[in-house]
Amino acid sequence: MAIKPGKTNLEYRGEHLPVTDMVFVVSGLGVEAVLDQLKEILPTTKLSSVKTCSVIWVNERTEEFKFAFEQLEREFYKYEKKLEVSCVLMNDIYSNSMPDSEQLGESVPVFEDGTMAVVSGPDYFVKKANSFLVGQKGYPSDVICAM
Repeated sequence: MAIKPGKTNLEYRGEHLPVTDMVFVVSGLGVEAVLDQLKEILPTTKLSSVKTCSVIWVNERTEEFKFAFEQLEREFYKYEKKLEVSCVLMNDIYSNSMPDSEQLGESVPVFEDGTMAVVSGPDYFVKKANSFLVGQKGYPSDVICAM
């Protein structure tokens, strides 16, 4: 398995093993936790079944991307064959449901066996992102972890 359960790691509850693709949907400071996870699963020197990672970082204002953009960019250039990064600017992120966004829809891959999704950010975002992944992208709820 790509990620071992533990205090600072994620627990995969799905049955679609091995985990070969990771999809991170994050907002705000949730990107910090994802950066830590990327450093664990991307290096080729570590035993990992993960072949690709996608990070979709969603914020309402451009300045919210400045917090960790350089760190995320460094990871992208270090692992450009395994890592895909999308920064999505979305109005009304604080509304009750995930706003319609063509860019978000194009950035988040449809579920396939072996995919694990991680949602990270404020509670209101985590709930909306979970609903989006299940309802619009076909992710079983047991392959989605929240941080």
